[in-house]
Amino acid sequence: MKRFYILSLLIVAILTASPFVLLEQSPRERFAAKVVAYNLYRSKVKSIDPATSHDTTSHSIQAYIYEACFDYHYLKRPVELIPKLAKAMPEVSPDGLTYTIHLKRGVKFSRNPCFGVDSDGRPKTRTLKAEDFVTGFKRIADYHITSPAFGEVEDSIEGLSEYHQKTRGYQQGDFSRYTIERISGVVALDDYTLQIKLKKTLPQLTYILAKINYAPTPLEVIEYHLGTRPDGRGGREPIPMAERSPEIHDAQAVVGTGPYVLAEWIRGGEIVLTRNPDFRDDFYPTEGEAGDMEAGLLDDAGKKLPFVDVRYFRFVGEDNPAWMLFLTRQCDVAAIPRDVFASVISPSRELAERWRQKGIRLFKYTYPAIYYIGFNMDDPVVGKSKSLRQAMCLAYDVDKYIEVIYNGRGRRAIAPVPSELKGVDKAGPSPYARLDVEAAKEKIILAKKELIAAGVIRPGENIPELTLDLPGTGELLRRIGEFSQGEFKKIGLNIKIEMSDWPTFQKKVVNGQFQLYSMGGVASIPDADDFLQGFYSRNIARGINDLHYRNDEFDRLYEQAARTVDEEARTDLYARLIRIVNEDCPMLLLSEPLIYRLAYNWVHNFKPHPLAYGMGKHTRIDAEARQKAGGL
Repeated sequence: MKRFYILSLLIVAILTASPFVLLEQSPRERFAAKVVAYNLYRSKVKSIDPATSHDTTSHSIQAYIYEACFDYHYLKRPVELIPKLAKAMPEVSPDGLTYTIHLKRGVKFSRNPCFGVDSDGRPKTRTLKAEDFVTGFKRIADYHITSPAFGEVEDSIEGLSEYHQKTRGYQQGDFSRYTIERISGVVALDDYTLQIKLKKTLPQLTYILAKINYAPTPLEVIEYHLGTRPDGRGGREPIPMAERSPEIHDAQAVVGTGPYVLAEWIRGGEIVLTRNPDFRDDFYPTEGEAGDMEAGLLDDAGKKLPFVDVRYFRFVGEDNPAWMLFLTRQCDVAAIPRDVFASVISPSRELAERWRQKGIRLFKYTYPAIYYIGFNMDDPVVGKSKSLRQAMCLAYDVDKYIEVIYNGRGRRAIAPVPSELKGVDKAGPSPYARLDVEAAKEKIILAKKELIAAGVIRPGENIPELTLDLPGTGELLRRIGEFSQGEFKKIGLNIKIEMSDWPTFQKKVVNGQFQLYSMGGVASIPDADDFLQGFYSRNIARGINDLHYRNDEFDRLYEQAARTVDEEARTDLYARLIRIVNEDCPMLLLSEPLIYRLAYNWVHNFKPHPLAYGMGKHTRIDAEARQKAGGL
């Protein structure tokens, strides 16, 4: 306790004196007369390109700028899919193989010089067309772009795989492939009608089309920002073909139809989103679920969105500095660090009275996610011995992990799929999602025999030291590493900890440069396929199956499930797939999170969504109330 108290005082002193908080020009001065939402983000943004992003931090920023055909209703639970850039839900042919999507008219992209400039030098805009979605699909399927979205639709959409192979013959910087080559299954029938043809049924397609990865991309962005550069004389010149990158790395090239535009982006620093003046009419929902009216979540029903002019994001990688920014009213919403949890939350798991008196509210919610330790199935040690993986699962005290690391905020994961998704109940819990150290020790004996038979160790040798990679360098992850070392030591395993920042960690995982890694998986659609695709062997090459897991029976059943339209039959197949993975143990299942989030009373319409990103456009900030309370 004393150490925490001293550390807290030190942090207060540092924050008070540091330019990290008291900038030369404060946010209040920078955004005078603007309504601002002050946010923190904890992991560095990996990508600002919707074709390449696959992590929650990147999506949480992109979703304010880019939009997809469909989205989720902000208030309704269970989640409900609604049209976004589409005028209505898709028309589906009787055989389930053709989707026709009619787009809204008059939707404009944010202003950008790629569309030209007016006589006064102001960048122009233009309206959204169906061909922009086609270009977006072409970038996802481009051989020269590593897109995690490609693998989930490659086998189903007609002509997508063929387009991928054709683009292989082009130089990386030759963008003519976006105009010359065609995808037979993704066609603009006219400016406002998009048609998608499938080779086989894909029951999840409408959900998939709600992902930011499938946002429309204007061809002008590619030709202007990726194909040319400033010439130093006020004009632009072509970039030599060999020097061109097909991916969007420059903030100037971020062009979407969403409510905000990217005004500033400092990698690992500030991100500033400002209101898009050309954003179409979009309105707060007029209905929700039971209790929303009483909670004030319909007070702004029917009002035009967004309510906030500027969304200001500050990168803070550590818990305690983030907490101090919240306490000093420099951010509007915050998580509760482990070390102060008991002083903030009462024994009854509610917000303590003294915090309510400060004008703070508590929000508790779950969302479909799991935390786990993944095993590299190509590794010569953990990949060669099922008994070793099973032993590590049986030895790990997950309930203690949840209590010690997260103050009990979560429940034990029992499957590689979050428990609220269909298939988990029928599958039943993993036989190794339990604490049994004696059984784990017996498995270690079998593991040594398996590794001797595989030529990994010799008789009498111990299992080699294993390396666990962690996705960050903060105090929480250090504790997770130390806790894990202690758990595995119970069965004679030595663990080395490697800590990297998020982009470096992601790169190691994608390239298979790990033995064990700690990760969390969050649902992007309300279907178990979203998690099960991560075990399909064909997805190894696509960057989706990070564990490099292979099982012929799993592959056969997965392919059957992917084309099964009947929901009950598909759920039965999901259950069988979950049982296979549970037996093979390519991951050590940890927890499903329970989130405790705090928000000041000046934040209105706050209702966390379990799947969607960019929902902050619905929140309203009472700037006057914040200023009276001493906030920014």
